[in-house]
Amino acid sequence: MDAFNFAFTLFGLLLGFTLVEVLSGLAKTLQFHGRIRAGWLTPLLAIFVMLDVLSFWDGAWAARALIPVSYGTLLAGLVITGVYYLAASWIFPQSWEDGTDLDAHYLDHRRIVLPGIWACNAIPFSLLAWQAAQPMSMSGISLIGLYWVLVGTAFISRSKVVNVVALGGLIAVYLVNAFLSWNGG
Repeated sequence: MDAFNFAFTLFGLLLGFTLVEVLSGLAKTLQFHGRIRAGWLTPLLAIFVMLDVLSFWDGAWAARALIPVSYGTLLAGLVITGVYYLAASWIFPQSWEDGTDLDAHYLDHRRIVLPGIWACNAIPFSLLAWQAAQPMSMSGISLIGLYWVLVGTAFISRSKVVNVVALGGLIAVYLVNAFLSWNGG
């Protein structure tokens, strides 16, 4: 096992816990079907966060040659993956009762979740961009700009429709990226 794989076992474990936290909330949403108002916002946020975690995981693997393994790297990884987990723990309510409105829960908690997810991307991306030998492509810069605009829109707007569009746009960006990477693009 090389140094990166050694270090990434910790990060992978915490990212896995993050995915379990989100999937557990989705499972409860299905279990309480008909007794709660699921709406669109919380399920879309859950899907976005899962795709974001997968993207982070993929990005860490792709950047493994640029990531030095040290105590500082482990600490930074713990902070980032810990924030992912903490943000994921706010996506769904901690208690489920008949009549729970997940759209209202989203509107009350998105200002905790979205900045956390944004920071989990901004911090390592900034460090890796600074460390990279070549400048980023214009399409890469455009996608990152779109990501920031959509996350910012969801953070600022109280409109359910605007939030659905922003979250749907974020999910679409990840799905298009997955499709292009799957087809070698």
